[in-house]
Amino acid sequence: MVLSALVLLRGLFLVNVVLALDRSRPNFVLFLQDDQDEYLGGWTPMKQATTMLVENGARATNGFIHTPVCCPSRSELLTGRYFHNVRMPSPSGGCMHADTEKVNPHSFAKHLGELNYTAAWFGKHLNAYPHHPPPGFDCPTCYWFANGGGDDFEPGGFLNATFSDFDGGVAANGSAYHRSPGVYQADTNGEHAGYTTSIIANKSIEWLKKVATGPQPFFLAVASKGPHIPATPAPWHTGAFSDKAAPRTPDYNASAEQLAGHHWLIAQQDPITEEQGHQIDDLFRNRWRTLLSIDDAIAGVVDTLESVGAMSSTYFVITSDHGFNLGQHRLPSCKLNVYDHDLRIPMVIKGPGIKGGTTFDNPVSNVDIAPTILGLAGVDTSKIAPAMDGRSMASLLIDAADSDVMLATRQHLKRESEDWQAVAWRKHHLVEYHSNGNLVRYGHLVDDVHSNTYRALRFTKDGPVGSGNMLYAEFTSLEDWNFSSYSFVEIFDLDKDPHQLNNLANTTSQSTKASLHDLLKAQWQCAGRTCEELTSAPEILAM
Repeated sequence: MVLSALVLLRGLFLVNVVLALDRSRPNFVLFLQDDQDEYLGGWTPMKQATTMLVENGARATNGFIHTPVCCPSRSELLTGRYFHNVRMPSPSGGCMHADTEKVNPHSFAKHLGELNYTAAWFGKHLNAYPHHPPPGFDCPTCYWFANGGGDDFEPGGFLNATFSDFDGGVAANGSAYHRSPGVYQADTNGEHAGYTTSIIANKSIEWLKKVATGPQPFFLAVASKGPHIPATPAPWHTGAFSDKAAPRTPDYNASAEQLAGHHWLIAQQDPITEEQGHQIDDLFRNRWRTLLSIDDAIAGVVDTLESVGAMSSTYFVITSDHGFNLGQHRLPSCKLNVYDHDLRIPMVIKGPGIKGGTTFDNPVSNVDIAPTILGLAGVDTSKIAPAMDGRSMASLLIDAADSDVMLATRQHLKRESEDWQAVAWRKHHLVEYHSNGNLVRYGHLVDDVHSNTYRALRFTKDGPVGSGNMLYAEFTSLEDWNFSSYSFVEIFDLDKDPHQLNNLANTTSQSTKASLHDLLKAQWQCAGRTCEELTSAPEILAM
């Protein structure tokens, strides 16, 4: 198979005669994209990934994130904890309000390391990422090749990016690309044309060839910046999709009348002009072009694992840190909002015991990834401190009777069935966001400090009577850090109004809104197992 400019580097296999081979625990590969949407067809360009992984795995129909902005969402993924449990105590400092001291020392990689996993991270980590490898990525066979995603302007994003480069916990040095020990600077005239996705893909493959047949199980994260703005495609993909345009969904450039019932940020939006529409189309095409390189990366990693015989013992997770908007609700570019275009994400899982070509409709999210990986590896997540708010997805996906399922996974499934037998899978999904400031894209204000701080519940089934598929959201200002005086409510029945244009708050009874508020407040304050137990909350009154 031709992988464009993806060069499959060869490396020496690591030989370790001291440690015995551990074949009781699975391996893991996480492909984490930045801004890859589900709502606008963001999976469509991923043809190789579809053939290799989706057709042999399971795809979520209700994959969501909790906080539609990079650093908080990635913090939730790394820790398995909701944003309200890893945020700063007030709206100042932090990484988009996330407290990285509550994240890096407590990521799932730390717990994998305690089980003798070797782990590597290649690509974008947190926006305010640590230069030195955090716990779990500092073992003698581990690798840390990470950055914060770079600037939104070249160089520093998709081309000529700078990475922290630590091999086995030691600062790498000596190549033409090392500005100093532990600091790698890409070059468009050098390695893999200086294109970030190809660089991290090839370095991932190089590392895999060293560890995949070694004595330790492995975890690998391949975290491209794509398709985040400026969505710079690789030179070899610049001509793709020239005949495509951004989807004109019913909420694209919605009328003033349709938006009048929304909170201030949305209600005051000007129409999208013809010129802005052209800019949106250009961005849409370039976003898809960047995804072609990610598809190449996925294919290269899969081919490598097939060549060393590690596919049957490896779980793959493909997902994104949030969705995106391209004209929906008159928002021409970005995320940061409470609607499905920003909340829905791809979520694909493939591995031992997962039936190929299947889907599952349980609402799942980025906080479920850490407990799923740890559980499958054999960690009893109920004993982890601080407690994780998410829940392992294993019981939704894996047939324990499958002969390919490994011992640690079987033990996890048994423990889950005993520990969670009285708690059904959640029926609603928590959303929470604190404004990151007044942000303008293409002449439109897409975030503001006065009206776009919110918390919400996104029901997917068995919600309030008459609407099993709905959103309830409360809005306030950034300074109202603890939602003590929220000033606006939005309620959407997505069965009847899938594009969230008709706010039902004014026609919903006060008793129903009070019940929704109480449930939302409890969910927003939850921690650990209580977060899941809230799914058995008292029945909400009919709307």
